[in-house]
Amino acid sequence: MASVLVVTSDLHAAGTLRKLLEKAGHHVVCSDTLAAARRAAAGDGVGAIVLSPTLTDGSGLELIPELRRQLPRAPILVIDDDDGMAATLVAMREGAFDCLPSPVDPRRLLQRLEDALKLTPAQAIAVAEVPEDARAPALVGRSPAMREVFKKLGLLAASRATVFLRGESGTGKELAARVLHDYGLSGGQAPFVAVHCAALPRPLVEAEIFGHRKGAFTGADRDKPGKLELAAEGTLFLDEVGEIPLETQVKLLRVLQERQFERLGDNQPRPFNARVLAATHRDLEELVREGTFREDLYYRLNVATVTLPPLRERREDIPLIASRLLSVVTREVGRRIDGLSVNALEKLCVAEWPGNVRELRNVLTRAVVRCRGRLVDEDDIDLGADAAAREGDVRPPDRFPTLDEAEREHVRRALELAKGHRGRACSLLGVSRPTLLRKMRKYGLLEGGDEELERPVTPPRSDGTRRAKRPT
Repeated sequence: MASVLVVTSDLHAAGTLRKLLEKAGHHVVCSDTLAAARRAAAGDGVGAIVLSPTLTDGSGLELIPELRRQLPRAPILVIDDDDGMAATLVAMREGAFDCLPSPVDPRRLLQRLEDALKLTPAQAIAVAEVPEDARAPALVGRSPAMREVFKKLGLLAASRATVFLRGESGTGKELAARVLHDYGLSGGQAPFVAVHCAALPRPLVEAEIFGHRKGAFTGADRDKPGKLELAAEGTLFLDEVGEIPLETQVKLLRVLQERQFERLGDNQPRPFNARVLAATHRDLEELVREGTFREDLYYRLNVATVTLPPLRERREDIPLIASRLLSVVTREVGRRIDGLSVNALEKLCVAEWPGNVRELRNVLTRAVVRCRGRLVDEDDIDLGADAAAREGDVRPPDRFPTLDEAEREHVRRALELAKGHRGRACSLLGVSRPTLLRKMRKYGLLEGGDEELERPVTPPRSDGTRRAKRPT
């Protein structure tokens, strides 16, 4: 059994932890201030540390780098009483073994302490020296799923490894990318450049990413740096990377391999030193199988993966997220709202949220506009027609549509919502571009001449020949 240093200013918590740990056979030393903790750590025999970020004379997180240097073999467990992610992320970044939410589950604490003590010193002291960042966190949550996300982000922030962010639309992939940047090696001081690949017209994708020289193409009336150049020593975030055309994927792969690029119309190589983060809500493995995404680029991007959970899988976070979003929305709308009623909160917590946090924010914005008093009530919450349909609160039509009729209307509606932009329509429908084009041809939604222009180019084999076209 180990000698455990407990650092907390909460006397009740200290007493509870002492009884729990001593009953498990550990020797316990308690400190309630930074100064007392430093004195206790200077003694002999400390084998593990359990600390709270909040102390009367400062933050317990300040101790972590000191304790890592002074007691390199002693794992550190942080008991986090914060509703956000900052303490968890900073603690993991500085080398804590784990962060547990307060009030702590006794069995969980003992299990994680046992796990930590079993580790070899090399495994237990993985620490990165990263400058402190004072920016406010963008992601919140206390659910186990989000705690794991915070831990992964904290560990990955200390490196320049390429990170692939997965998750449904609206789960916060760009927010996670900004967290990796803000808490990264540059401390958020270097540029953060986002490329929203699905929003770029296909003919302009390369010009936006690589930049161009004056006269490189019609309309290029001046030199313009691309996103690769603007990212400099910072972060390049490729959002919806699955929408990048195949011909641009080849050039992007070369950039990632050789760490240099050329502007369009220029033959002067320029260095590329930014960290690359990529995100998608699509199944890239399926796109690789379909031949619309290069396998070698997929493996180059998929070095480390963080998956953002959908809101329906972390419903316990909805009250916290709703409260934070309501504060933001009321400032934007210019209304004074005191909060949500119990019935309104219950309605939010049972909804399915296919649009995740983004949809939750839209619903709250509508609720604030509709609210007539100082408290958002159940009647102010409009979950929309789609949610009503899922709950069975719609009348059946006079004639039930056939499967083809329903699919045609679904595709037509997606194209309408995307204002004709096929990349965005693919994102809405969750299908690849070739699949969308097949559906459009089947249901007569292609205009004259479009079919030939939009047909994907079959990439050549290594021997120069082309693969046989797949039957449509």
